[in-house]
Amino acid sequence: MPGRTYPAEPAEAALRLFLRWFGATYARATRVGSEERTGHGIAATVGVGRQWTLALAVLDTLRPETNVAWEAARAALEQRLDGAGHSVVLWVPRGAALPMGEPDVSEFVLGLDAAAQLEDGRKELRLPVELYLRRTSTTGSVLSILGGLAASWAQFTNRVPGSFQLNSLELMRMPARQSERDELAERIVLAAGQPDVDDSVTITAEDAWTVNDLGEGGSYVLGSPEYETDEQSAALRRNLRQLLREASPTLGVQADARALVVLGSATYAEDEKLSWALRGMDPSLYAGYDLIVVIADGVVKPLLRPGPSTLVWDVPPLPGRA
Repeated sequence: MPGRTYPAEPAEAALRLFLRWFGATYARATRVGSEERTGHGIAATVGVGRQWTLALAVLDTLRPETNVAWEAARAALEQRLDGAGHSVVLWVPRGAALPMGEPDVSEFVLGLDAAAQLEDGRKELRLPVELYLRRTSTTGSVLSILGGLAASWAQFTNRVPGSFQLNSLELMRMPARQSERDELAERIVLAAGQPDVDDSVTITAEDAWTVNDLGEGGSYVLGSPEYETDEQSAALRRNLRQLLREASPTLGVQADARALVVLGSATYAEDEKLSWALRGMDPSLYAGYDLIVVIADGVVKPLLRPGPSTLVWDVPPLPGRA
């Protein structure tokens, strides 16, 4: 896209997703009046309808977790997505590697055309991966797992004939649909009964990366090269406190309401740590905001949302105004 720089600003993607959610939630037209890149992400003023103003702070918690190689790969992929005419936000599972070189990048971009639609409006980009299963003992009935399926080990207990190891390091994110997860589990159980499993058998699967359609031009690749760890969670809390302090000028902007948008990385939306981190810190850091949302894995999740008729635009507009 002419005039666009790469890698794209992650906070811009968060702003666009928030405005789409906001417009649908409150049934009001929005327009960005001013937008400034800041140390915390973006500071913006947004017109709501024709008579109200929303002061907005977008916090980008992805910055401290990035590195030069990740940013270079992100920039290259965003350029290719734009060149292919896509306008999406691609959410990379934590710790996953971005495609580099050919034919990997071209195959990745083409795969977006077949992304599966989910009921909540998101899509899932499917990437073929392989799992490796090996029996280590004929006794017991347990499956030890490395990688993306590690949390599912308990469902295989007493279902496999012996003790097994499953290497699922290529699988970063399971599909959203439970039926697909159950189907993969059944195939693993069936593979465990094969006579050659002592030598190792290969099981095909699909990695499922979340995608938001923007439809307005420009693509964003968001994520973190770091895996989820206790140290990373502690760093997130420290980083978030600093970002909130840097965003405090937003609270002094003359506006009808103020909103805080916090962008972060999570392999699954239900496992995001942003809400937990915010609730666990001094509430005076964000007490002046009327609306707080977190965005991760393609989901805009309200953390503070006033009740009906609380915000000024909840009141019926004046005649002839919207």
